[in-house]
Amino acid sequence: MKVTPRVRGSTSAVCLAALLGVVLLLIVTAYFPFQWDPPRVVRNDVTRSAGGSLRFGEMNEARTPGTPGWLADARKSGIVQIKLEVAPQSSQEQSPASIMMLASDFWHTDFAIGQNHSELLVWLRRPGSDANGNPPFALGGALQPRRWNRVDVMLLGDGIRIDVNGTRRLTEQLPADSLRVWGTGRVALGGEVDGGGPWQGKIRQAEVRTPGHAVDYIRPGALSIPAYHLYLPDHIAPFPPLGRGEWEALFLHLLSFIPVGFLIVWARRPPVRPVPAVLLAAALAVVLAAGKFLFHGRHTDVADILVQSAGALLGALLAWRWAHRRAQEPPDSPHMTGIPALAVA
Repeated sequence: MKVTPRVRGSTSAVCLAALLGVVLLLIVTAYFPFQWDPPRVVRNDVTRSAGGSLRFGEMNEARTPGTPGWLADARKSGIVQIKLEVAPQSSQEQSPASIMMLASDFWHTDFAIGQNHSELLVWLRRPGSDANGNPPFALGGALQPRRWNRVDVMLLGDGIRIDVNGTRRLTEQLPADSLRVWGTGRVALGGEVDGGGPWQGKIRQAEVRTPGHAVDYIRPGALSIPAYHLYLPDHIAPFPPLGRGEWEALFLHLLSFIPVGFLIVWARRPPVRPVPAVLLAAALAVVLAAGKFLFHGRHTDVADILVQSAGALLGALLAWRWAHRRAQEPPDSPHMTGIPALAVA
């Protein structure tokens, strides 16, 4: 059967339209729900009241410039006490927000005390947890909005105690030497060290005690609180992935780019060779990754770019092999009526 140039052109047009549809789907998946949040210089919403407490708003930066001096003592002794007095602005937090934390970056948290509605959450990095201290200890109904709440977290050897407003709310055993897994990080109030959502409310005590140290981070000069700061959340995920869920997501990213490589090959007459097709797909992966720096809560993963390029390579090789196999069949072969045959005839 003789295939006309018009039919060949229509086949390429169908493949090109399908490719554009797949790219649109990848864009939606990468950026949804499209919360525009580019890097920018913002005014710091952390202010100090006449009574000495700190008030936190939507753009907070209140952090230690480096690793706190008490951290080495806490790791050695296994003893640390954290005293907080906080007045949440509201109990309607849209997602868990950190009130106080010690962390290296968005992905590695040693401890964090946070709020989710009226629930108090305490993340603690320990043997058996992930790098962010999950799963957290959760105390429902512990935090009341627009009033002062006292939170006392005591880590003593192989146990944790949490008191709220003078009432013991939790006592649990911990693996031995839990604090020895803590890394080197910074203390942050009213949000996270890098990224995450802001906590809104007031703090009038944020004290850490170890056998050799005692510091209240509400004291003037204990934290760096600039008038303006560069708002640049951590958008780069660790490599390799930290958990099983991330590995499963990588496999889905690989599968998603197989049709990209396949359709790039078939979207032109004559078919695009595998190497240029993979380079085009890799460029698409890089552009999608770079765009995540402009949206809230999206994270670029180097591993994504690698597996997406590998998926495109697999799809391109399948398409190229199919094209050459069909090209070698007789013109009157019934297989020549299929889309691959039309593309290579």
